[in-house]
Amino acid sequence: MEIIKTFLNNNHYRYRFQHCDNSEQYIVFLLGALQDIESVNSFSTHFANKMNCITIEIPGTGHTENLESTISIKDQATMLREFLRYLRVSSAHIIGFSYATAVAVELCDIWPHVRSMSICGGVPGIPSSGRLATKKMIAAAMSSPTCFANSFTESLTVNNDSIPKNKAIIRATVRSIKAMPQERIDVFFENSVRLLVHTPSNVDKITAPCTICVGEYDPYVTKETATKFAQQLPNGHLVIINNADHLVHLQYPDTVARAMLAQVEAQLTLHKQLATIN
Repeated sequence: MEIIKTFLNNNHYRYRFQHCDNSEQYIVFLLGALQDIESVNSFSTHFANKMNCITIEIPGTGHTENLESTISIKDQATMLREFLRYLRVSSAHIIGFSYATAVAVELCDIWPHVRSMSICGGVPGIPSSGRLATKKMIAAAMSSPTCFANSFTESLTVNNDSIPKNKAIIRATVRSIKAMPQERIDVFFENSVRLLVHTPSNVDKITAPCTICVGEYDPYVTKETATKFAQQLPNGHLVIINNADHLVHLQYPDTVARAMLAQVEAQLTLHKQLATIN
């Protein structure tokens, strides 16, 4: 796995480019709060079967250098736009998990070349259903990795036997977070504070086709909150995955991948059909 680290305008980025032989279009894959390029390899590899896929850790996410929360999500979106220009990406389909939702929405406001936006487990700010949980996670992040790991999983998961591999996924998530260096937890802290004070820009003016995917039992981004977000989007489509919570991408990876690629595949099909018309 080749991961490239680079600095642009004194900002630190990590990214991975996966080429697709049959496409000149791009998917830009943005990650959740505790995700990194390595942890989403199965998704990015699958996406690259359809289009060139660029998985990006924007400044202040993943393994990049921490950004103080005085730097806004709008600023992060601007950094992403400048990086796409640097990569000479003229247009892209945006796929984002969780935290990346806010950045993706801001990118749509400042970059008119978003072909589609597909989101899993996110809304463009912290929903009212998640504000208290976010404050608890921030407090736990200042305590110890163990406290933070427990707070994170308690806030984002539910105890429901209908969720596949629920207990095993929770245990694995706790182990993974406990093993994280303090720098990764500090990144989460700053991004959470950033989200708490964030006000999304012009959601109702996003004209690109959008898919919003959420787990049925997600206690953080509830299906009601996701429904409201999807309804704000002029061309929004809601997908609720049954018997899942916020870790839906681990519980139903194939279903999530299908949902994230639906807009991409629809546009590919349209282009192919139009190309056959004389």
